[in-house]
Amino acid sequence: MPVLFLSKPSRQKDWMKMLSLAALLVLGFGLQETQGDDIVDNTLKVLSDLPELGQALETSFFTLLQPALQPLEARAQVNDEASGDNSGNFCYGELGCISNSNDFYHPIHRPINFPPETREEVGVNYRIRSKEDTAGVVVPWNNIEKVKQSTFKGSRKTKFIVHGFLNGRDMPYIEEIGHSFLRNYDVNIVWVDWTNGSIALYNRAVANARLVGLEIAYFIGWLQENLGLNPADVHIIGHSLGAHVAGYAGERTPGLGRITGLDPAEPFFQYLPETVRLDPSDANFVDVIHTDSESIFNIGQGFGLRQPVGHLDFYPNDGRQQTGCEPPFAAPLRWLSRGTAFRKVWHAVEDALGCNHKRAVELFVDSIESQCPYMAFLCDSYENYKSGKCASCGIDGTDCAPMGLHADAWLGVGTGKKLVQLFTSTGAGPSFCRYHYKVIVELGELPGTGWDRMGKLYIAFTDGNGQQMSFDLTSGRPKQFTSRGQYTFFLEHKDDFEDVKEAQVKWAMSRRGSRSPHASLSLQNLAFRNVDTYPFRNSIGRSGRSESTFFFCGKSRDPVLITDQETVTLNMTPDCSAS
Repeated sequence: MPVLFLSKPSRQKDWMKMLSLAALLVLGFGLQETQGDDIVDNTLKVLSDLPELGQALETSFFTLLQPALQPLEARAQVNDEASGDNSGNFCYGELGCISNSNDFYHPIHRPINFPPETREEVGVNYRIRSKEDTAGVVVPWNNIEKVKQSTFKGSRKTKFIVHGFLNGRDMPYIEEIGHSFLRNYDVNIVWVDWTNGSIALYNRAVANARLVGLEIAYFIGWLQENLGLNPADVHIIGHSLGAHVAGYAGERTPGLGRITGLDPAEPFFQYLPETVRLDPSDANFVDVIHTDSESIFNIGQGFGLRQPVGHLDFYPNDGRQQTGCEPPFAAPLRWLSRGTAFRKVWHAVEDALGCNHKRAVELFVDSIESQCPYMAFLCDSYENYKSGKCASCGIDGTDCAPMGLHADAWLGVGTGKKLVQLFTSTGAGPSFCRYHYKVIVELGELPGTGWDRMGKLYIAFTDGNGQQMSFDLTSGRPKQFTSRGQYTFFLEHKDDFEDVKEAQVKWAMSRRGSRSPHASLSLQNLAFRNVDTYPFRNSIGRSGRSESTFFFCGKSRDPVLITDQETVTLNMTPDCSAS
C-alpha cells in the first residue's frame, strides 16, 4: 500500500481542504460500479499518483524523498531499450537520444527526474482517421508500415491529437477534437494513444512524455519520407501533459507547422528552461489556451501553467475559474444528489478535479464548430480587459486574435512576436463564445447645473427580427454621472447583433449619496459599436463586416430627459453621432 507524506499545513483551513479532498475521493470511489475495489487503497493510490493533488504534497516532501528514490532511478536507467552513458544521455534506437541534463532538475519545481521507460512499456499506438474512414486503423509504434493500410494522404493537412496524464483511449472529450475536425474539414487525424505511459506515477508519466515526443517526431519524419507529408502541414494539439509531448515532438521536427497547447500541465514544468517544456521554438506557430492556471501549490487549485509559453497565450476568464465549473470540494454533494456512478476510479477524479482543466479542450472544439470568432485582446490584466481598456486590435491589427482553431490567422504570425498574452471571456456553455460591444453614452447639461447624479443605467437593444439583448451598464452598483460627461462601457453577449434598430434606456436614481435635488438624467446621444471587426474575420470563415457603429438620439438634436425609474426608447438614426 502506498504511503502518503503530508507536510504540516500552515493554516487550519489547509487541513480542512485536505480532509475534504480525501473525503471527496472516498465518496467518488464509493459510488463506483466496479466490484472488489478497496476504497482505501484506491484513494491512497490516487493521492500519491495525481499531480493535481500535489498541492497537498509540499516541496519539502519531494526534496526529502529524492535520496530514497535514487536507487529506483538507477534501476530504471538500466533496461534493454534505453541505455545511459556518462554524459547522462539515454538512447532509444532509431528514435535517437535524450539528455537528462540539469535543465530537467530543480529542487523546487522539478525535484524528481526520471528517464522514460522502454518503448515496449509505453507502447504508443496511432489511430489514423479521415472522412473516408472515421473508425480508423490502429498503427503500433513497432509496425508503422501499417499506416499504408489506412486512408492517410500525405497531401492533406494532418492533425495529431495527444492526451495527457491519466487519460487515454477512453477519454471521449479529447477524441471529440478529431470528430469535430472530420465533420468540418478534409484532414488526416492521428490520435496518439500513450495510455500505458500516462497511467503511472506522475513523475514517471512526465518522463515518458519525452519518449512519446520522440516517437511522434520519428513518425512524422517517416511519413515525410515515405508518404510525402510536409511537416509544415502538421498541427499537433496536446492537452495537459500532452501539450509538452507536442513540444518535445516539435523540438525534433524541423519546420513543424503548428502546436496548440490546451492548458499545459504546470507541475514539473512551470518556470523551467524551454528545453523542458512547450515553448515558441517548437513550431512555426505555437498557441496556448490557459483555463486552469491557479497555482497547484495553492491547495485545491489548478493544474495548468500560468506563464506564457507560446507565440500567443490566451487566458479566457483570466485563465482561472471557468464559468459553470464548480470547486472540487462540491463534487461529493453533486454526486450524491444526482446518484452519479463511475465505472472507473479515474473518471471520479476527472469529474471532480478536471472541469477547469478540460475546458480548454471544450473551447477548442467549439472554435471549430461555432461561427463566433472567440475574439481575444492583448492586455496587461484581465481586470483591464473587462473594463474595456484593451478592446482594440491596435494600429497593425496584432493586438487581437481569435482563440482556438483560427488563432493562426493572427496578423502577427511570422513577425517574431511571442509570449503575447490575450484575454477574453466565455460562458458556461453550450454557447461558450462571447461577442464584444462598446456602448458610448454622452450626457447633456444635467438639470440643476453643477450637481452630479448617482444611479444605475440599464440598456436593451433590439434588432430587426425583434431579438433583444439587455445590459446593466453599471453592473449593479450606482455610478456617478456628471454634466456633459462621456462614458464608455465594454459589454459581452452570446449573440451577434448586426442590425440594431432601437435602444431602450432606463435610469434609476440612487437615493443614498446623491447631492442633487433633481432625479433626471440628460442623454445627448448614444453609440453602440461591435468590437469584433478585425480585418481577417472573413479569412477564417466567419461573417465579416466593416466597423459597425449604431447611433441613437431623440427626434431632435436636443437631449432626452430620463426621469427616475423611467425607460425611454431611442431609434437608430444616421443623423446622430457621438463626439
